[in-house]
Amino acid sequence: MSRETLTGSPATIEHPARIRVAAGVIRDRSGNILLSQRPAGKHLAGTWEFPGGKCDADESAAQALIRELDEELGIQVESAAPLLALTHAYPERTVQLILMEVAAYRGHAHGREGQALRWVAAHELDALEMPAADRPIVKALSIDPRYAITPDPADLGGPSGLLEWADTAFAAGHRLMQLRAHSLGSAALTDLAGRFGALARRHGAQWLLNGPPELALELGADGVHLTGRALAETGTRPLPEDRLVMASCHDRHDLAQAGRIGADLVCLSPVGNTGSHPDAAPMGWAGLQALIRHAPLPVFALGGMAPDDLDQARRHGAFGVAGISAFAGT
Repeated sequence: MSRETLTGSPATIEHPARIRVAAGVIRDRSGNILLSQRPAGKHLAGTWEFPGGKCDADESAAQALIRELDEELGIQVESAAPLLALTHAYPERTVQLILMEVAAYRGHAHGREGQALRWVAAHELDALEMPAADRPIVKALSIDPRYAITPDPADLGGPSGLLEWADTAFAAGHRLMQLRAHSLGSAALTDLAGRFGALARRHGAQWLLNGPPELALELGADGVHLTGRALAETGTRPLPEDRLVMASCHDRHDLAQAGRIGADLVCLSPVGNTGSHPDAAPMGWAGLQALIRHAPLPVFALGGMAPDDLDQARRHGAFGVAGISAFAGT
């Protein structure tokens, strides 16, 4: 039995209204995800959620998940691994949700407490009414947890060099990439984005523009990446729900702002030492985990990260890792 959990002992309850909840992503052979409907009389009754439940004070997330899935679904978890953590403040309570991927289990899932169950394709999750804490997870489940960021064209000899870099990164298997080209003027960026977008489509990848949201829409990007300054200056969600909104964050204030504007995901940095910002003091893994306790959205760890750091990042609550130099596959 693999009982992986987030690093450290169970979190201390900071306030009587703050609870930890462990939940699981359980998939069938077709990739459909199991959801459970909250029964009448319970908080958020009628909504569909990832099955799980409240952690006891002396339990790790993995221990709570094993117990809850046995009690609720009649299945015995054999292998589970951290997927992400986030925190949502409801008016009556604050929920720290720790989500784990259930890789193997024994038994047949059924509603042992009379609750309805439903197997749902990932692309159908958006149509269901879900608790606010679960809702941000939906988009995360459909994207690559390894987020590649292009160097600026000026550092690669121009747009052609950037396209070569991107092609190498796509060939290495990355399927989520940020186009960052601040050195280019509007006409050159439009030309590059057209070619970059076509390259991403050939590889079956998604791409975000680091730039104005309206330009991301105009250029056909899958979404936008907001810089810290752009995030601070944004008052509402800048793109439709069918596009991704990622934001750069460095502290609790940034995380709260990303939640207020309805972003989908955030990058937290710097976790480690990074060549692009050598003077920035890294927060380290412990600092990352501490900030994720206040993150209302799934987090990508950024700063000194490599694709192979994904498991470590997830043990500290992040959903994914992001970076530049280590993501080109060279």
